[in-house]
Amino acid sequence: MSVMLNMLKNKEALSMAERIVLDYLIENKTSLKDFSVEKIAEAAYTSPASVVRMCKKLGYNGFKDFKIDFILANSKVEIPETSEYTDVILIKDQNNGKKAIENNIRALEETINLYDEKTYTKAASLIMNARKILIFGKGSSFLVCKDLEMKLRRINKFCVAQGESHDQLVYASFINNKDVVIFISNSGKTKEIISSALLAKENKTPIISITRIGSSILADISDIVLYTSALESEFRSAAMTSRISQMSVVDALYAKCAYTDIDRSIQALETTYRTIKKFKR
Repeated sequence: MSVMLNMLKNKEALSMAERIVLDYLIENKTSLKDFSVEKIAEAAYTSPASVVRMCKKLGYNGFKDFKIDFILANSKVEIPETSEYTDVILIKDQNNGKKAIENNIRALEETINLYDEKTYTKAASLIMNARKILIFGKGSSFLVCKDLEMKLRRINKFCVAQGESHDQLVYASFINNKDVVIFISNSGKTKEIISSALLAKENKTPIISITRIGSSILADISDIVLYTSALESEFRSAAMTSRISQMSVVDALYAKCAYTDIDRSIQALETTYRTIKKFKR
């Protein structure tokens, strides 16, 4: 069995800190030969002991044996490539308006291929049975958080969307296994989001993440992952490609939430409609 396959196969046996080390190694596999245990631990926000324990759980005597095997294996983890995607602003083409729409269509096609009915049903059940629902995101992803907040409130589920890092940490400090926290992040690597996710994990709060397909720390921390298209790179000039994928996932999740208690949801929507119509000017 290849080193990479062995690592992924035994991933479930690792602790959270060890999984973070594993993800860091996979993402930086080409430069691993220049790293020491201490540097890897520092880069992965963990301890040297966690790095060594991970190696031993994967069947090695220690980090040195693992490092040699890892380098010689010359394996790759298959992650969807984004080489065909070029940001519509960067191409400097007068027809970039049409290209933007074409990119969005591709993102939607990829997103529907990632849809898994059981995963969405499980996520919806967690949300509908939660005492508190928190939705965290940064930058453009926070716009999607607000959209999900608005949708869930329309079916009488009280939730809070938060985009400010300090407030996210405060909220995450006072939640438990009766609550649920939803993280929306295109990269799944945003430092502030990871910090809040780790805190929520310590408090045994169920975590749902909406993030791009591929390996990320956020995905590993989460209990449920709803994947979005990997079409857009981490460099973005405010293109909508990642958000349209996220928004589509949010719509699908909202539909599943409503169906969990469909009669109650319809009643709540009718009440919302009557209220808005009554006070609309």
